[in-house]
Amino acid sequence: MSLSLVSATLGLPSPLEAANHQRAWEAWKVEFGKKYEVEEERSRFRAFLQNLALIEERNLAEGKSVHGLTKFSDLTPEEFSSRYLLSHSSPKTSMQHVALPELAAGETSKKDWTGKLTTPVKDQAQCGSCWAFSATEQIESDAMRELGETHILSPQQIVSCDHLGDMGCNGGNTETAYTYVKKSNGMVSDKDYPYTSGHGQTGTCQSSKLTDPVVGVTSYSTIRASSNGASGVESAMAKYVGETGPLSICVDASTWSSYRGGVLSNCGKRIDHCVQAVGIDTGAGYWKVRNSWNTDWGEDGFIRLAYGANTCGLTNDATWVSTTKALAVEPSPALLGADEATWAPRPLMGADPKTWSPHRVVEDAARPAAREVEVLKEAIHQMESARP
Repeated sequence: MSLSLVSATLGLPSPLEAANHQRAWEAWKVEFGKKYEVEEERSRFRAFLQNLALIEERNLAEGKSVHGLTKFSDLTPEEFSSRYLLSHSSPKTSMQHVALPELAAGETSKKDWTGKLTTPVKDQAQCGSCWAFSATEQIESDAMRELGETHILSPQQIVSCDHLGDMGCNGGNTETAYTYVKKSNGMVSDKDYPYTSGHGQTGTCQSSKLTDPVVGVTSYSTIRASSNGASGVESAMAKYVGETGPLSICVDASTWSSYRGGVLSNCGKRIDHCVQAVGIDTGAGYWKVRNSWNTDWGEDGFIRLAYGANTCGLTNDATWVSTTKALAVEPSPALLGADEATWAPRPLMGADPKTWSPHRVVEDAARPAAREVEVLKEAIHQMESARP
C-alpha cells in the first residue's frame, strides 16, 4: 500500500501535502517575523494547520477567495477571540434611540470619509479594547465634523479610566465609554496619554495625564430599530454615512482572523467586536469599515462588508456622538477612583489657591445644559480675575 493511500485511509495529509504545509509554515514565519521555542512551535504549527482548514472552509462559504494567511494564523479561534474580541454590547434605553430617514426607493449612497473625517488606523494589539478604540475613533470623527478640529485622542484614557461597567482589556461597550467621557472633563490627546495596554494589561488610571482634555462629549445617539427590521436600519445607516459621516458599529468578527481582502459576506451575528463604518457604496454593494488591528491586516487596516444583508450583525449598535471643546479643569475623583470625601482639587491655572473655589465641569451627565454654561462662565471668570 502506498504512503498516500495509507494517509488517506487514516485521514492524514499525504507526504506531499505535509511538505507543502511545512513550506507554507516556514514562509509564513518569515513574512510575519515569528520565532518560537521548540515546544511552542509545535503548538503554533498545530494552530496554523487548523487555520489552513478554516481558510478553505470560509472561502468555500464565501464562494470566492477573501480569506488567507494573516498575522493571526498561529492562534486558535479561542485564543484569537480572547485576545481581540471582547466587546459587550448593552441594551439601550429609548432616550438614546434616534429614528433616521432611510434611503428612498431607487436611491443610492456612495461616500468614503477616509482621511476626511477619520484619523489613521490604530492598533489595539493583544487587548480586548476594541470598544474603547471604536468610541475614541467616533469621537475623533465627530469632533472633525462638528468642531472642525482634528485630534488623535487617547484610547488608553478610556481603557484605564472608564470604570462605568467597562473592564479595560477584558471588554466593554461604546455607550458606557461615551458616558465616561461625558461625565469626565473630556478626552486628552494620544501624545499626552499614549497606549500601553497592547500586551493585555489594562493599567491603572493616570490622573496626572488627564489635565489637558481637548474634546468633550455632550450626548450620544443610537439608530432606532426600523419597522422594516434590520434592512431598514441598514438603509438609514447608509443614508447617514453617505450624507453626514462615519458611525461606530459593533459586529461579529469571529471569522475576521483570516480576512485578506475583498467583500466579506458570510459571517455570524454574535456581536463581539466594535469598529467604525467609514464608507458606503450601495451601488457596488459594500461598506468600508475601519478596524483597529493596524495596517498589516486586511486592506491596509480596513475591511469591506456586503451591503444589504446585515452582514456580521453590523446594524446591532450604530452610534455617533455630539462633541464640544473641553475645558482644562480638575478631573472628577469618582471617575478616577479617588475618595470623594477626602479629594482636594487643584486650583485652575493662574488662580489664587487661598480664594479659589472648585467647580468641576460636566460632573453630572444629567445636569441641565444651562447649568453647565453657568459653571463654565464662572470658571472662566475666576481664571480672568486671577490674572495679574
